[in-house]
Amino acid sequence: MSTRELTEIDEVAEIYDDGAWAVEVLGGNIHFGWWEGDDDRTPFLEAINRFTDIVGDRLALRPGERLLDVGCGAGEPAIRLGQRSDADITGITNSSEHLKRARERVNESGLRGQVRFELGDAAALSYPDASFDKVLAFESLVHAQDRRQWLAEIHRVLRPGGRLVLTDLAEDAPLTERDRQILTDFTLAPPGPPMAAFDLVRDAGFVVDEFLSCGDKISRSFPAYHERVRQRRDTLAAAHGAEKIDAFLAEMPTVLDVLRTKVGCVVIAAHRPH
Repeated sequence: MSTRELTEIDEVAEIYDDGAWAVEVLGGNIHFGWWEGDDDRTPFLEAINRFTDIVGDRLALRPGERLLDVGCGAGEPAIRLGQRSDADITGITNSSEHLKRARERVNESGLRGQVRFELGDAAALSYPDASFDKVLAFESLVHAQDRRQWLAEIHRVLRPGGRLVLTDLAEDAPLTERDRQILTDFTLAPPGPPMAAFDLVRDAGFVVDEFLSCGDKISRSFPAYHERVRQRRDTLAAAHGAEKIDAFLAEMPTVLDVLRTKVGCVVIAAHRPH
């Protein structure tokens, strides 16, 4: 691995470590909520858990199966999946702060031994070939320095016939150069068109079983997130520093309109052929 690649990995980890406070605002999650329509009044955290369940249902976990959660964040999705199944779950993150919080959460959940969390590099997984029955990449591929390498590693550690479920950002409306720069400045790689993720998964050797474009279901997540931080500003500032929280609140509106109107999401379920 090159020095440049190591630097990029460290930069992503540093971003996650520095922004780990935001995970608590989202109930231990780092992903979108799901609303069925404009009349759906589901609270934000419940909508987040709903999306976890929608994605988790596509994994179809069975008792005793081994699941790898690539980019597990602070662990809440893996814990929720563990509560809904008797699967053996391993989550990996490159953030030491997320790892600490994930381990605290799993100990509190009563799932210690069934759900475990480790530091890991998704581009160079430390597990043997064909060692997992299912793999989840829940809004983590967007942070990959080399998306093809991530998928190659997932393909390697997934057993033949095993299932991959991932979510990814997608360009729901054309992004201008200014839009792309705004997203980049906010540490988000500008997404490609919805079918780009489909092609990427297929080219990695998977058979795509389901492709779902759901930008209309998740778009309320962005303003809901900003509003949740704003409402909790004083508490967050006392715990993490006013400068950090106020900087986030000042920067977020710039990217908010791009995210809300032009960035969507896709869910892909696929399997590694025999």
